[in-house]
Amino acid sequence: MDIQFGFENELQLFDSIRDMFYNEDDFDEEWLRLIIAEKYNVHQKQSLNWKRPTDFDRLVKVFDELIEQKIVCLHKAGYTKQDGEADCMEAIEELRELGINAFGFCYYHEQDLGRAIDPECRNLLLGFDSPAQNDREALDVANRIVTAFQKNNFEISWPGTVDQRIEIKNITWQKTPDNEDWGTQRVISILTKKQNAGKPFWKFW
Repeated sequence: MDIQFGFENELQLFDSIRDMFYNEDDFDEEWLRLIIAEKYNVHQKQSLNWKRPTDFDRLVKVFDELIEQKIVCLHKAGYTKQDGEADCMEAIEELRELGINAFGFCYYHEQDLGRAIDPECRNLLLGFDSPAQNDREALDVANRIVTAFQKNNFEISWPGTVDQRIEIKNITWQKTPDNEDWGTQRVISILTKKQNAGKPFWKFW
């Protein structure tokens, strides 16, 4: 599943799996390296035949557009809803320290990715809220998210309530590891560039 998620390279995969068995004295590290290399190489070869842009490429485009609207969007934010919300709030606090007030947040976590790669499901759920966890503001955030995805030709299902997450339907998850930071630093980079772009020239000196 981690290889299909496409966020970790071979070394990162080895380290994360090995850490799960830190107290096993007879753990076969060489076997683990071989298995990872075998499955990783298959995934890499399959990626050569993917149609571009992939659904992940299109997802990134929408997330980046939303970030420019000051909606913090995080990829693979932890393992649970609580993890995702905590990561988003940390990002919002970092932005606040830089003088940027986020309007809301959006994320998907590792369990959501598990459903997205399941051939019998293929749906990606998105969590959302406002920094103050205000229902009216959260609905505004959600509507902006839905609008952005629909404009980019994603099939969206959402009943219009704050207690239901937004669902991207029939997604084909295709991603390979890269050197991108898909977390808080990406959000900060996009928003600080936008903030600086609006300053008079003399402000940079």
